[in-house]
Amino acid sequence: MKNLRIIKQLVVRFQGWCAILYFGEIILMGIINGITVVMLSDIIGLITDTAVSGGNIWNTDIVKRIIIFSVLEFGVSNILGVCYNNEAKRTGATMRNIVFGKALMLPVSFYENNHTGDFMSKLTYDTNMASGIFGSRFRRVMMPVIIVCVCVVPMFMKCPPVMAGLLVLCILSLALNLAMVPVLAGYSRSISDDNKAISRSVTDMLQGMETIRMFPLQSVIGQKYNEANERCGRNMKKQGRIESVVAALRNAFDLIGAVAFLAMGIIYIQKYNGKVGSLLALYTMYGAFQYNFLMMGQYIPSLTSWLVNAERVLEFLELPEESFRNCSDYNAANVPAQADVEFDNITFAYEGQEQNIFDGYNAAFTMGKSYAITGESGRGKSTLMKLLMGFYRISGGSIRIGGHDIYELGLENTRKLIAYIPQEPYMFHDTVRENIRNGNPAASDEEIIRAAKKANAHDFILQLENGYDTILGERGNTLSGGQRQRLAIARAILKNAPVIILDEATSALDNESEQLIQQSINDMKDGRLILMIAHRPSTIATADAEWRIV
Repeated sequence: MKNLRIIKQLVVRFQGWCAILYFGEIILMGIINGITVVMLSDIIGLITDTAVSGGNIWNTDIVKRIIIFSVLEFGVSNILGVCYNNEAKRTGATMRNIVFGKALMLPVSFYENNHTGDFMSKLTYDTNMASGIFGSRFRRVMMPVIIVCVCVVPMFMKCPPVMAGLLVLCILSLALNLAMVPVLAGYSRSISDDNKAISRSVTDMLQGMETIRMFPLQSVIGQKYNEANERCGRNMKKQGRIESVVAALRNAFDLIGAVAFLAMGIIYIQKYNGKVGSLLALYTMYGAFQYNFLMMGQYIPSLTSWLVNAERVLEFLELPEESFRNCSDYNAANVPAQADVEFDNITFAYEGQEQNIFDGYNAAFTMGKSYAITGESGRGKSTLMKLLMGFYRISGGSIRIGGHDIYELGLENTRKLIAYIPQEPYMFHDTVRENIRNGNPAASDEEIIRAAKKANAHDFILQLENGYDTILGERGNTLSGGQRQRLAIARAILKNAPVIILDEATSALDNESEQLIQQSINDMKDGRLILMIAHRPSTIATADAEWRIV
């Protein structure tokens, strides 16, 4: 029942009404394949009996059957196969898009509380396995069932005693395979968990390479990876051994079935004076019948294993998203032109922590000024700015921009009003031009250059190998810290937001880079509210006012 529930959720969420087309194509392919099996067996039996009796094997009836068989097998069946593949690929793409879209909607707390490797495993391994259910697993389970159902009636009509004995053997083989379903599903869960651990180790290696090199961590990281990899390998070996045993038993039943058919066929001819053609037709049909029974036994446990990954994808899609993201009562016309910021009696604590970081806290910042937000480490400077950007939701009080509560404005409208420059700004693996354009996707090249000049970035950009078309390395690591900051400021200028937040943007820079950044910040002050989280006296001195959190 659990697996049926998972299948229903998969179909409803990723296919909708298209499921009628998808499963209809599978059913039609199964029916046509079953019919062609029956027709082929009849053609073989008819040709055999005709040849034994000395008749003309190219009589009209045989030719008609061959033509119909060819049209169904090589025409209709192939057309349905193409349609099925298109629908399966569309569903897989839809699933990946939905999962990726969900990742974009999750709150910041999810990424802070979950390892990147766990998330990447979910986004790649589990999602690929789940999409493979539509790519092949459903078809490989459903079509053998349909073919068996189509073949069973004509087989019983040709020779009931022989068919009854063979059917018992096939059912025993299928029951043996189904008994292994829980065991194989358990190993699939373990393998999925092991892939998470492997992804965590790889992510730690890629993101912490400098730390790993400078501290004696190669053996530590390597040991974690090796342990996860060996554990995954052991589970895969155990799963493979069980599958091999089951496959061997299937082959044994296949051999027993062939011997039993031969013995019963001889008795059928000798005792009931049966025709050789009928027996040959029955054997041809039985070959396809038994093969598809074996496929049922092989792919039903396989489908169950893949449903474990699908269940994890569905669990991921049920995670809570950012709340108050949109507000139907507000649109672009309602976004305030004046962007004074007020924190009115706010209360906030991180999830899982009993002590409040802010308890009835008040603060006010006026448009057109720059403020240095100061205070001891851990007092909540960055947290206050994250609350303003809607990364977390307060439990009491209100936060207002231009007199409007940000929860009434909605996250999208609120974030339109804010440009954010973190201490380590992220640069995408793209050109300099496109990294700046991210501040305003509709901006022209002239506007991008103008923003770069205001950010004191234009000169160093021209010195790069391909200027504005230079591809930046991952996270912009081909640039210095000051250069990345100036590109981030250019991006913020291009956004043209009334509120600009800088989270210790100059704390790790040399004096020359800091001066250039401060000059860029001063150029941005015109008509904007600038909130700078700062520790360095030189940064604090450039602000119009200091707001200290105690």
